[in-house]
Amino acid sequence: MPLRCGSHAAYHLHVRVPVTFSSVTILTVLAASLFAQDRPLEMRFSEGATSVFRIQLKVTTRVEGQQAVTIGANGYVKPFVREATATISWAARVRVASFSAGSASIEEALDDFQMQSPPSSDQTVDPETVRLQRALQASLLLWASSRTIAYVESLDGQATSVPAEAAPDLGEQSPRVLTAWLLRALRPVAVLPAHVLRFDDHWLEPRSVTLPGWSSTTGSESGQWLAAAASKSEVRLHVVQQIDGTVASGPEKPPEGTAVARFHSESLSTISLDDARLFKATRSATREIDWTLQPVGGLSEPPKFNSRLAVEIQIENCDETPCSNLQSAFRGGAAGAD
Repeated sequence: MPLRCGSHAAYHLHVRVPVTFSSVTILTVLAASLFAQDRPLEMRFSEGATSVFRIQLKVTTRVEGQQAVTIGANGYVKPFVREATATISWAARVRVASFSAGSASIEEALDDFQMQSPPSSDQTVDPETVRLQRALQASLLLWASSRTIAYVESLDGQATSVPAEAAPDLGEQSPRVLTAWLLRALRPVAVLPAHVLRFDDHWLEPRSVTLPGWSSTTGSESGQWLAAAASKSEVRLHVVQQIDGTVASGPEKPPEGTAVARFHSESLSTISLDDARLFKATRSATREIDWTLQPVGGLSEPPKFNSRLAVEIQIENCDETPCSNLQSAFRGGAAGAD
């Protein structure tokens, strides 16, 4: 199956980038469990149904490399690291606007944005690091405005037609594989595999990958259904995705030398056995480029650089209990972003 960014495959590795659960009886729970083990789990939509979630996004950008330093007739390598982190949270109010065979039209209202205050400036911090931190903070603040987005959700949780404004612009270079993943990973739904629900069964499958500017790409996806310790009416789904390749063209290919690329993501979702709705999730993804440049006279090894863009997501359903866990992370240093 080709991996296409922006296709029907939610936050799974489909990437081709152009750059209530109310109280139920024990019998019902057992029936749902047995049904789920006989066939793949599917979403159950109800037109007009609504849910509220609290979502937190942490973004980290990091650049690591070496600077050539000449002292007298000798050349040396001076390593440097520049890293910036920013965190934002918001409320997502999801409504099933309409439902037809096989899919539902979803409206998701984003509001109540809270931005974690940036760390205080240190006089000793490298000026480039300060600029990196300010740029990252500004990109999240620019995105943090109330809006309603619309998209389509299928019975297996795949989200399609997700608009670009559904996620912040993190300045990712082409191919924007992490951005495509993020657009769907921020949606409060779990993408359900075609595998029958059997606890602790593990699967690992290769994925064909086509990305502009990357060559010799390989991809894989693995997953596992896990029992939920808190309730027999819930199940956990763990999914890991990986892409490896060589930068063959584009802005990230050095004029001389080589560059290799990696994308890695993980998702752990707790969902209902009754209707496959999401209770909570933790998700993360990393996009890395490693450059090895041509040897420089006087240095024993060629200069090496690494660029890393990483995101961490927490999603919590607020329908039955207040979403206090994520909000508490902002106490003592939160600033409204609206």
